[in-house]
Amino acid sequence: MGNTDSRYPPPAAPPGPAPVDLAARVDAFTADFFPSGRYTVPGAAQRRAVADGVLGVLDGRTGEAERALARAGYRITGFTEAVTGRPVTEIAETGETAADDGGTGGGTGDGRGWGRVYLDRSARPAWSVQVPHPASDVRTEALGVELFRAVPGGVLVLAGAHRRAGADGSSDVAHCSDTVFAAVVEALTLRGLPGIQLHGFGAAGLPGRDAVVSSGAGRPGPAAELTAAGLGGAGLVVRRAWREPGARLAGATNVAGLFAAGLGVPWLHVELAYGVRADPARRAAVARVLAETVRGWAADQQGRRRRSIT
Repeated sequence: MGNTDSRYPPPAAPPGPAPVDLAARVDAFTADFFPSGRYTVPGAAQRRAVADGVLGVLDGRTGEAERALARAGYRITGFTEAVTGRPVTEIAETGETAADDGGTGGGTGDGRGWGRVYLDRSARPAWSVQVPHPASDVRTEALGVELFRAVPGGVLVLAGAHRRAGADGSSDVAHCSDTVFAAVVEALTLRGLPGIQLHGFGAAGLPGRDAVVSSGAGRPGPAAELTAAGLGGAGLVVRRAWREPGARLAGATNVAGLFAAGLGVPWLHVELAYGVRADPARRAAVARVLAETVRGWAADQQGRRRRSIT
């Protein structure tokens, strides 16, 4: 006879960690990003430590990654994303509320404002979505999450402060190279990962247009034209910046774009009107178009790998 009694079944195994809604988590993190917020310029060693940690996670060198990140006051947290069911790694400052706070991961940390990185662990890292002005460019952070969810193998790089929080523009990570955001994006670009950077403009800034697509300082490739065409097909009025030399909102001085152009790595700068970003249905349509751009890049990468083997 066995040593169990059916009248007294064994206790159920404790439940695992609850899935985390990444959109809610990012919303909580960015909810108190204001121009009056705090921002501290990181040192070179701190920027390098975070970038090294991100690459360590990408490569599966978790121990090395944790040690590198700890030098900059960062930690690693893993969770299952509630909408996709995929495993995600979060890289965030240790002073911020961790994953056991009910899943939102909100809080302002220790006020340094250096940002976070999210890595989809369900597939080989292949692309990045960059959000340099969360809260300032309203709902670009929400679009970043939607795109991150849409295609496996993504890396979401999220700035940690309002673009006007730092003195003398120091927290505008799209135009300052001495930031954690720039260090991480450059490390990913050196690995050959293409990227999409999301921005926003007000209706008065470009009347009659819903979007501006460009390759920043780089030459427009097929992805730029296909993205612009896709957005047009989704009902947006699109400016193709490469057809209008000197056009506003083209991202020509964006530090990530300049770095990618120097290496010949595909990179897109996508500006969206407030009415597009604030409307969930229109934002979702944009995410679908950008997801097709990412899938095109992934197909190109796979083709290059197959050719290198044969």
